[in-house]
Amino acid sequence: MKKRIALIALIAFAATAGAFAADLTISTQVNLTAMDYANNFFTFKGSVGASDKDQYVPKADATSGASKLESTVTFNPYRTDVQGKKLLPAGLRGVFLYGIADYGTLTGDGLNVSKAADGVITIQTCHRGTAYKMVTDASGKLIFPSDSYMMRVIGTSANQIHPDFSATGKTADIDWVKVWDASVADGKVVGTSTTKTGKIGPDAPGSALFAWVGALQVTFDGTYLKIAGDLNAEK
Repeated sequence: MKKRIALIALIAFAATAGAFAADLTISTQVNLTAMDYANNFFTFKGSVGASDKDQYVPKADATSGASKLESTVTFNPYRTDVQGKKLLPAGLRGVFLYGIADYGTLTGDGLNVSKAADGVITIQTCHRGTAYKMVTDASGKLIFPSDSYMMRVIGTSANQIHPDFSATGKTADIDWVKVWDASVADGKVVGTSTTKTGKIGPDAPGSALFAWVGALQVTFDGTYLKIAGDLNAEK
């Protein structure tokens, strides 16, 4: 708790003073085809904390956060500001954490990555009923800020998906074309829950204090998804 408070205080001071100039360096790798804890990892480094090649620890206890270096928690100051406003697209933050999660989390969220002939890489995933989409430019870069990040509620928090988007109700069978088709109406109740499907919207940062600016390079060879690069904080 003391560590968390110290990190928040430092972010608050930097944002208030307008002096936040440190880079956030990110590097992550995840195998989409098999359980590969030895090669999956998440690394980040900045002025308020760092994690050098954090990895998933099978049967980890609650304190570890299921990873060696507790990145699930220590990365939080980079994804939300002191007011709780989003600094990074929620979908992208989720993708970072697949590198330190069990394989069942990745498959359970239906992580889907494709690379077009023109070089554009599309990353799609559904976490707790919300679908996310991230699209690179032709050079494979995720640009910040940009309108290349989208989201839509398509199921329940248990990842039970509405039939409009998955014939079986499972994330493995999501029809991603339908997810991002605005003509598929929203407001439909999912199963016996109280959850209703939503409209397509931006997965955009909402902080008024500062924003991450820059680009992350994405590569995908059919097995490993890799994301790496530097982001600068600008008021």
